[in-house]
Amino acid sequence: MCRVLEVTRAAFYKWLNRQPSATDQNQKQIVNEIKRIHALPRYRDYGSPRMHSELLAHGVACSLNTVAKLMRHAGVRARNAPKFRVHTTDSQHDFPIAPNRLNQQFTASQPNSVWLSDFTYIPTQEGFTYLCAVQDLCSRRIVGWAVSRSIDSQLALAALNQAIALRDPGAGLIVHSDRGSQYASLAFRRRLDQCQFLQSMSRKGNCYDNAPMESFFKSFKVEEVYHARYETHEQATRAATDYIERFYNPKRRHSALGYESPVLFEQCKLFEKKAPGDLPSSEPFVGRSPNLATDNGDKEADRNTAFVGDFRESER
Repeated sequence: MCRVLEVTRAAFYKWLNRQPSATDQNQKQIVNEIKRIHALPRYRDYGSPRMHSELLAHGVACSLNTVAKLMRHAGVRARNAPKFRVHTTDSQHDFPIAPNRLNQQFTASQPNSVWLSDFTYIPTQEGFTYLCAVQDLCSRRIVGWAVSRSIDSQLALAALNQAIALRDPGAGLIVHSDRGSQYASLAFRRRLDQCQFLQSMSRKGNCYDNAPMESFFKSFKVEEVYHARYETHEQATRAATDYIERFYNPKRRHSALGYESPVLFEQCKLFEKKAPGDLPSSEPFVGRSPNLATDNGDKEADRNTAFVGDFRESER
């Protein structure tokens, strides 16, 4: 072998008995940390950008390219979603259509200035369970949601009312949705008028006009729904509660937020307005400002669960 490789025996045995270099040891530690994070619930859908941010948050110094290379060599990759879709938009109606006030300008300088809303479905052994969510465009935080066995205007109202109760926004808030009959209904439009909100609707058949909501539902399906089997409507409800309140809002890193979580992003927005030390990080917004009760996440989840439970009871 030494003759074929044209190296001396001394060089060959030196290479054979050498100790791992500092770089090799460091990369091995990074790979072990990647595998540990990847094994956590819902983190198996993290690609290299989110994994890189998660490693930095855990004090592991590395570059994005290094993380991508090590994940590829270790066979660690995000899971793919199956291609299947149920249409939840009924735009064949005679209700008034609101103008498109966003025109795909998905930016908002402050929380509670623009909300987005839409429906999705959760398959169970009892049939479809429908989820309606309300998202704050500034922080991408889910500020209101509700589930039901029926996809109707009452479900949209339940999600909107929960968001209003938790956030208490001021007049002039833009509420954007598709042209579905649920959002164009008299009851939903009357509620917006009571709060002095401005309604906005996507163009017909254009899902890109509500892209941030579509992105949230894709994350919800890939990271939760597609890898679970729900026997009952109640199981699907608990899964949605756990995903939104205990993972997506407080923990999931969002590419549009510089790979910060929605809750952390809102906290940064809070401290842009207040000097350091004026308000502890665990203290929530009050009044017309967003609710940022990070340390009280379990309490907020319990309130949301109770709200959804009350709505389900009112259905029956």
